[in-house]
Amino acid sequence: ALATSFDASASPAVASLVAGSSTSSASEMLDYYTKTLTGEGFTAVPAASASSSTSASMAAAGTLVRDFVRSNGSETATVTVVTANKQAVATVGVSVAPSSLK
Repeated sequence: ALATSFDASASPAVASLVAGSSTSSASEMLDYYTKTLTGEGFTAVPAASASSSTSASMAAAGTLVRDFVRSNGSETATVTVVTANKQAVATVGVSVAPSSLK
C-alpha cells in the first residue's frame, strides 16, 4: 500500500487505501477489488450509462470508477483505478459502521 487512513471515531467510520502501482490492467485491478468488496457483502451500483457493458464508469480518460453499497445503502465504498505511464493505481474508500472496520 502507498497510503492508508481510517477514522473509527466517526459514524460512519471512514477508511481509505491507495494501493501500490501494478502492471495489471485497470480492469483487472477493478475486478480484484470488486470480488473483495462483494465478498464482504457489498453490491456494485450499476453505472449511470445504459450503454455501459459493465457496472464501472469512466470518470476521465484512463480512469475507472465503481461504487458499492451494503446495509440498505448506509455503508458505501468506491474504487477508483487510474492508469498512467502503463501503471495502474487503485484507490479504495469506504464509509461503514465503526463495528465493520477490521
